[in-house]
Amino acid sequence: MKKLTKASFPRSFGVFSPTGHVVMAFSDDAGAKQARATLLQNGFAEEDVAHYNKDEVLAEFEKSESHAVDPIQIGQDVTKVEEYLELASQGSGFLVVHAPEDEDAKRAVRLVKPLGLKFAEKYNRLTLEELA
Repeated sequence: MKKLTKASFPRSFGVFSPTGHVVMAFSDDAGAKQARATLLQNGFAEEDVAHYNKDEVLAEFEKSESHAVDPIQIGQDVTKVEEYLELASQGSGFLVVHAPEDEDAKRAVRLVKPLGLKFAEKYNRLTLEELA
């Protein structure tokens, strides 16, 4: 899978699918920005750490949710989308970190855990792994 860029929200056949990435939610957008800076200072590359504020997350997932009845959306985890929407509506900031190797994913979580991390989940090919 291609590395994440802000312009390409990770999708596969129209479905949110960030395989090889860790999705992190923070108490607020300031925490997410600070976490991004921390990851960049500790060896993660600019193109591997995308920050999404609450408005960007709301826009992306509301668009996705509005097409949930579309047959192409089979596999979309509606419960997960609703969780992200709820967190965004409460003001959470998000990071999506390209970390296909388990050790990189775990290191990223260790680095940002003290910065208001609410949860971190790694999207593997067929599974979703809770990291925090």
